[in-house]
Amino acid sequence: MYLELLRKEILKDGLLKYPVIADEKTHVILDGMHRWLALKSLGYGLIPVILIDVIKNHKIRVGKRRINRYTNATDTEITLEQVISAGVNGHLMEPRSTRHFFPFSKFQKINYPLRLLNKNTAQDISKYLAKMTDTECNVAMEQWFEEISEELEFLSRRREEVEREKEEFLNRVKGVANRF
Repeated sequence: MYLELLRKEILKDGLLKYPVIADEKTHVILDGMHRWLALKSLGYGLIPVILIDVIKNHKIRVGKRRINRYTNATDTEITLEQVISAGVNGHLMEPRSTRHFFPFSKFQKINYPLRLLNKNTAQDISKYLAKMTDTECNVAMEQWFEEISEELEFLSRRREEVEREKEEFLNRVKGVANRF
């Protein structure tokens, strides 16, 4: 369902908004699997990719939920080695089971025109797709939405905490300044 929405958006826009992010050594996709599948299914042979050295870049983390970006809960840790191994061995991970957190924004818009991506014959991508019923797909989409909402709620609470901390700090500074 999401893949079809993405395919339609890419075709409507006539461009790819964001690059795929992959490991430079193994070419395992870390972010952008849906974009890669959408472009392959549409017959595009070239796909803009940011290649990163996963092994040398220790700031890249993986979690099971979006909220893991802000927490270091060990029960939700997935190692980069597990992700790379699964990709190299052709073992698909469960849909939406990994979230990759990069030390840079993965939302670096490129707005790359489709006409530059070497259009060929559409490719069969079925081996990359999990077998899901429409109901299971809807549940996955709902879970995705819930994760986004959970992250926004966390950030809202965190912002309130930081604003209180800032106010307390300013009051301390004023208190010290008034002593002189």
